[in-house]
Amino acid sequence: MNTENTTPRAEATGSGMKRITADFSPEAYQVLTDTATQLSISKAEALRKALGLINFVIRQQKEGWTLILEKGDKRKEVVTL
Repeated sequence: MNTENTTPRAEATGSGMKRITADFSPEAYQVLTDTATQLSISKAEALRKALGLINFVIRQQKEGWTLILEKGDKRKEVVTL
């Protein structure tokens, strides 16, 4: 999936939140839309959750942990992100 990002612009909002503008490929935008719909959340919240998850995984991998997916008796190791 190609995200085709340009450099995002960040702007401060009145609530202390930062607002960004980013370009997405049609495929990446569809993944974002589908994810938000499946979780019944906004696209912004889906992005926040995705960033939180990737940040968690990166920190754990830096500490030597391995991410394992299990389904029944099958296991997959996520080597890198």
